[in-house]
Amino acid sequence: MSYNVVLGNDMFRKSQNRQLREQYATRQVDQRKRKRSFNKVLIFIGVVIIACGLTYANNPNLLKQVIDYKQTKGVVQEKTPIAKASKPSSPKSSISVEDPTTNMCTGNKLSQLILVSISQRHLWVCDNSTVLYNSPVVTGMENLAADLTPTGTYHIYAKETDLYLRGSDSTGSWNDYVNYWMPFLNNKYGTYGFHDATWRPADAFGNISPYSSNASHGCVELPLATAKWIFGWAQIGTTLTIEA
Repeated sequence: MSYNVVLGNDMFRKSQNRQLREQYATRQVDQRKRKRSFNKVLIFIGVVIIACGLTYANNPNLLKQVIDYKQTKGVVQEKTPIAKASKPSSPKSSISVEDPTTNMCTGNKLSQLILVSISQRHLWVCDNSTVLYNSPVVTGMENLAADLTPTGTYHIYAKETDLYLRGSDSTGSWNDYVNYWMPFLNNKYGTYGFHDATWRPADAFGNISPYSSNASHGCVELPLATAKWIFGWAQIGTTLTIEA
């Protein structure tokens, strides 16, 4: 009987040792797998770092552009401070407001065109000869060279939301929040564009003379609903023509 007990204990120890060896081998395999996975992660991170380094090395201005964009996001210098022509003591009154219901899109061949009339204080959105939308507007001060709305044909080259338009001139300074901003011209006086002007009462649009000191600083100001509609409709590159 004692022999059988000893033999049973010996068999038990052998079985236990075999289990321990198997568990140890399993842990070793798991450790090697984790190590390989960790090494793969390190290699991937190294490749990404090298790729980024090469990108910025080959494009030295790229990093600066990214940093500048993040620092200036939400701020547009609408006008640069400059010397302005003095305002005449007797404002002109030669502008006549015509009927804005006239179809100004007649004869147009473009699928996307915005027409702005300074004299009519109005704009029309055209799809070929069809008027898709029209709205009263406020344009710039005609008596100041840097604050008038320049006539000509331009293209919307950017679209932004939720930002401030900052600048100053002989009439004062401004720091105005706008919901929608669509610039179309940048010249020596600053940047011109379409934007909403929620600080104006609804009846101001279409009723402010461009020879008034209450006109804009050169941009085409829109009611909020108009700015939202045009922002959603217009693509980058949309043509606009501003007429006297």
